[in-house]
Amino acid sequence: METNEIFENLIKIEPKVVSIETLFNNKETIKNTKYDPDYQRNYVWDDEKATYFIESILLGTEIPPIIYFRNGEKIEIIDGRQRYQTILRFINNEFKLKNTGLHKLDEIGIGGKYFKDIGDLRDIFWDTKLRIIEFSFHSKSSLNEEMEDTVKKEIFKRYNSGITPLKPTEIDKAIYFDDDLNAYIQKKIITDKVLFGEISALFYFEKSNVQILLKKIRQLLVQHKIPIKYYAVKKDIVISQYYEKLSSQIENDNIEEVFFKFIEKINILTRIKNEFTKNNFYFNRLISECIFWALSIIEEEKFKLTDIDTVFIENLANYINKNEAAFGMDRSSFAKELQSRYTVAANFFKEKLNISFENYIYTSLEFKSQNKKDTEGKPVVKQGTSFDDLRINKPEPSSITIVDICRQMERQRFLIRPPYQRAEVKNRNKSSAIIESILLGIKLPPIFVYKREDGVSEVLDGQQRLLSILGFLKKEYLDENNEKQKSIKDGYSLSLKNGILKNLDGYNIEKLEPDLVKKINNFDLWIIEINHRYNKDFEPIDLFLRLNSKPYPIKENTFEMWNSYINKDILEKIKFILKENEEWFYFRKNNSRMENENIYTALVYLQYELNKKTPIESQQLEFYKVGDKINFRIKSKSEITKTLESSNLKAQILTACNDLRSIFLSKVRSIVEDNDKNNIEVLNKNIESIFNVSTTGKRTQQSFYALWHFLSKVTYNSIQLDKQRIRNDLKELFLSMNSVKNKEKFEEKITNFWSKYNIN
Repeated sequence: METNEIFENLIKIEPKVVSIETLFNNKETIKNTKYDPDYQRNYVWDDEKATYFIESILLGTEIPPIIYFRNGEKIEIIDGRQRYQTILRFINNEFKLKNTGLHKLDEIGIGGKYFKDIGDLRDIFWDTKLRIIEFSFHSKSSLNEEMEDTVKKEIFKRYNSGITPLKPTEIDKAIYFDDDLNAYIQKKIITDKVLFGEISALFYFEKSNVQILLKKIRQLLVQHKIPIKYYAVKKDIVISQYYEKLSSQIENDNIEEVFFKFIEKINILTRIKNEFTKNNFYFNRLISECIFWALSIIEEEKFKLTDIDTVFIENLANYINKNEAAFGMDRSSFAKELQSRYTVAANFFKEKLNISFENYIYTSLEFKSQNKKDTEGKPVVKQGTSFDDLRINKPEPSSITIVDICRQMERQRFLIRPPYQRAEVKNRNKSSAIIESILLGIKLPPIFVYKREDGVSEVLDGQQRLLSILGFLKKEYLDENNEKQKSIKDGYSLSLKNGILKNLDGYNIEKLEPDLVKKINNFDLWIIEINHRYNKDFEPIDLFLRLNSKPYPIKENTFEMWNSYINKDILEKIKFILKENEEWFYFRKNNSRMENENIYTALVYLQYELNKKTPIESQQLEFYKVGDKINFRIKSKSEITKTLESSNLKAQILTACNDLRSIFLSKVRSIVEDNDKNNIEVLNKNIESIFNVSTTGKRTQQSFYALWHFLSKVTYNSIQLDKQRIRNDLKELFLSMNSVKNKEKFEEKITNFWSKYNIN
């Protein structure tokens, strides 16, 4: 039976609402609930993320539905393992609430406490309702194991591939939406295109957008307040902390002065860059960052920026040019390299202006003391704001159709894109999956709206789902300026080549049968409304961030996703090979994100390509030169996905698995074994010596790809005859990847290596 027929005829979908106590305070229910089936990824939330989630429950924030599959008394969690296991761990007192994870309830004394220690809040926690979408077969007679497995994996894939997590800049847009200094600067760089272009050019943002530029400006405004040694480790966390401190202390009258001083330094930096250009000197954003930082310190130390004259700039340009190596992009985010370049910049200004940069480079006792106070200090809480005020008062969800939403938009009562929302995401595959789910009758997660004091409902979560539906139906929506807009996907055709309803692939609204169009228009969407009338202290931006905070989402074209639906025999074979070799042939020791399985699957794919004798120019593995280095990569991970999804290639992929094990891994093991010592410690020491881990600091993905490429034409006989020399030559090849004059020379080295060891 086809999958679409199973969903249309045999599957029962039942939405339920149950309390945490019903689910977690019943030993029989817990015993019958399997939350970690083999297609699920590992548990990946740390205690800070787990605390943030528990805080959301205590605040009354609606939790995304947990997706169940029921077979009699037995329950399997298809989607929601991280949520389910976090609640279970908390109730079992397996972790304490971390202060850093409490964003709203850090004032009520629950930080550092277990579930057993939170007093009356335990009752609130037990009584909290969770939403469940339960899938089951209509009758046991229609059930078989293969069919059940197909259904579960399809549901898991559907609910996880629909997630498009917020980008860091989208989160920042919401966080700083009400920040006066940020808003002032944003207005200035939007209205002044020349200034926008200058800042973009100085900090080399090829695809600059306002939010990326604002993030950089927030960094520049406060970075000199943080010793470089401390900043090198903490980066974004400490920048946010110090920017918020600056913003909270600044008076509205002083905002213009802060901006004026910023522009003064940008103008000097532009003059400096022009001097570099005139002399044809190397210049990049790292130089800009270091010089801006130094100019801020000059200002802080009460020196005049007017002292930066033409001669000073000429000397600075020559000095940086002589020390160009300190400003290279390679490993530029590493603490050692970062501290080195700021020290180089500081030395010039120290010598020319007799300013001590000691406290700006190294962590002083004064900074440590003040930083401790700032970190531990309690945030200002609105007078009279209690736990009850912070807790969201929301009714049970109601149903709404797209037709109803369009009607409300006509009356200007429904706003899909409030100003803090992100831009529409253009992903036809995900949008098509939403339409397919509707046509199959699969329930979508709730839409969250905030009903403002003026009666307008603004969407907090669910914007992308609504725009996917409206775009397909070719319906307009109201933007944040109350102007009608079309979706960027307006009138798109369904991309369902790999979906359940393959017969609808390529169909747009005009091609779809009227009954199916009607089904989309009248599909019941859950809507959860938080009304200002009953939630006076409610902050819509906080809930927007909370609902869109998806720690460690499952990415496409990774083993976490493949594990949910690819053929079971292939998955088990890859896991078996990994288990055999994971103590020495691993990418990550902590493999919670299945990164080792990712590497092994990529190598299986490369073996598959080798077996079918794919021409070298068409192969997915490529290497290219960046600066003085050679990088290896897989051209397109989506090609691996397509191959794994092809049911007619199963036999070839399983053959590739066996060959990877018996050929490539056998070769590697033979090379890294010592004749007299073959324990795991020896294998690890020798492979890390080949990879030059002592130089790079850790194993990298490209090391495994490079090793594959180097050994692809080396015979097993050669290894048996001259193991030590091959090991030394491999090490030399890896070393040469870090210092390459041109790609052709490197290719020549590989060819020589192959000709040396291609002995049958």
